Amino acid sequence: MLDNKRRHIFNFPFDLLTKQQMLMRLEQCWSESTGFEYCVTPNVDHVVRGNKKAEYLSLYENAFISVCDSRILQKLARLCGVRFPEVIPGSDLTSELFLGRVQSDDSVLIIGASDELVARLLSDLNLDNVTHYNPPMGFMNNRDEVEKCLLLAESKPFKYLFFAVGSPRQEILAYELKSRGKATGIGFCIGASIDFLVGTESRAPKWVQALNFEWFYRFLQNPRRLWRRYFVDGLRIFPIFIKELSERGK
Repeated sequence: MLDNKRRHIFNFPFDLLTKQQMLMRLEQCWSESTGFEYCVTPNVDHVVRGNKKAEYLSLYENAFISVCDSRILQKLARLCGVRFPEVIPGSDLTSELFLGRVQSDDSVLIIGASDELVARLLSDLNLDNVTHYNPPMGFMNNRDEVEKCLLLAESKPFKYLFFAVGSPRQEILAYELKSRGKATGIGFCIGASIDFLVGTESRAPKWVQALNFEWFYRFLQNPRRLWRRYFVDGLRIFPIFIKELSERGK
């Protein structure tokens, strides 16, 4: 395997990889491994949650790859002396995989996303070996439903497993699958990335992304759902940043 280059900052594990290096590691894993691994793309929300509840940190520590999804985290990390070579948003990675890597006959599992959304994805991309299950709202509070998801992931040798049920639910499912040791393939925790891929939600223009305002663009699209995430929970990254800065003597 390539050098993992894993570093810890903000009490969180990050692999200092470019997207190309990440894809190379994935290719090696597919060719060499017969078990299950998973990838995560932590952003500010994940880091704040992990610092609030330590039990969430193991979800990221045990990931095969953990890369930064956030330009804000990238800039704060740089002030602390850690340089992420590239920000790799989960939506970009999902698009790269579906549009450039997944072949029509590859065995794919999607957990989450509506039937209509997945049907549109399959139609757009001509995929014919996809298994899909969308668990009901609140399924993590029902162990039978969680088990149904896990057993489905273990039911056949999948190559790609996409968990689209939101964080931390998707990371918990991936972590449990790895712990059980029965599944195969590589899992990706992708949140709402399929919505972006098929166009039901739009990404911010490139110039907005370059200015680090994609979060605000998303907020304007859905202020009722996202105001607390960005303007209450998200601000908790700054005490974490100040603590990191102080511990590094910056």
